[in-house]
Amino acid sequence: MLQGGLRLVRGRGCFRIPGRAFLQERKLREDRRIAARRQGAGMPHMFVSTQIRLETGPTNVGDEYSDPAIMNYLGARKTTMLGNNFSEYHVDDPPRLVLDKLEKIGFRVLTMTGVGQTLVWCLHKETE
Repeated sequence: MLQGGLRLVRGRGCFRIPGRAFLQERKLREDRRIAARRQGAGMPHMFVSTQIRLETGPTNVGDEYSDPAIMNYLGARKTTMLGNNFSEYHVDDPPRLVLDKLEKIGFRVLTMTGVGQTLVWCLHKETE
């Protein structure tokens, strides 16, 4: 027993305090709901890009403010390049596969262009 009548419970290879774990999980669920509402209401656009010489991957799929659920679905990892003061999400798949995955969850390509040695797609998802 701990001070104040709290007890430690062993689970999943570690000790935890049941009441606090429950409160943390509830807060995490609420944060995810808020993020989902924000994504649906205010961030319907997404950029996908790759270097022309790397059209087989990796592909840049978002910035540091992108929806973590979508980035998780794509299998993207968040990275910060040396010297940059911002983060980006990268996925090892080629752009074609990334665009196919995004189409399955409702995104549509608005436009595509080349900027120097970079290919960029702008996608949009209708908000409900």
